[in-house]
Amino acid sequence: MTDPITSTHDTTPLPPAEGGEGEPGPDHGKDLSSLVPTDQVAWGEPPSFNDDPKDIPSDGGGAGDQGATDPSGDLKIDLSALRTTEKSILTETRAAVAKYEEVRSKVMATKDSVFGQGTKEEGKYVWNPASQGASWQEGEDNPFAEAGAQFAAEMNPAQERALLQVGSALEKLGEYIALINHSGQVYAHTDRESRFPGPPAAS
Repeated sequence: MTDPITSTHDTTPLPPAEGGEGEPGPDHGKDLSSLVPTDQVAWGEPPSFNDDPKDIPSDGGGAGDQGATDPSGDLKIDLSALRTTEKSILTETRAAVAKYEEVRSKVMATKDSVFGQGTKEEGKYVWNPASQGASWQEGEDNPFAEAGAQFAAEMNPAQERALLQVGSALEKLGEYIALINHSGQVYAHTDRESRFPGPPAAS
């Protein structure tokens, strides 16, 4: 590496790092691309609240394991407002997933060269006096290729971990939207299955 250059524009440069270059991170040189999810929004339109709800797997320990429960109090829900909210979140999610996929594709397509790793000087034809002809000579490694490779060994895993976090957050958002829809279906199903009690016996 070269000695630092004093900038005439930065009047408050950062102090030099303690301990030199420092130790490589735990992900140094790892390929974490297999962990990066490919996200998509599966729903064009959310399923109707009139569809019967599907069972959602439980991790146990919930109220459903306690047998019979006391009757609930009055229930009130605005299904129109619930649907409007659900569609609004879906619209925002589609935009977020599209942007995430754009960034993910860009990172995966350029990560092997974007930091200058593998860069070579331009090749050239060299005259060979013995054969009285010119031969093509491949360019040598660019002086910055090694530094680029070292930087990429830290940055590529960091980028992939960032994509993993964003992609996983979007997947959780998708699960939340599904739960909103499930809530509407459960209420509608409960309403369809409700029955008035029989009339009281004649006195």
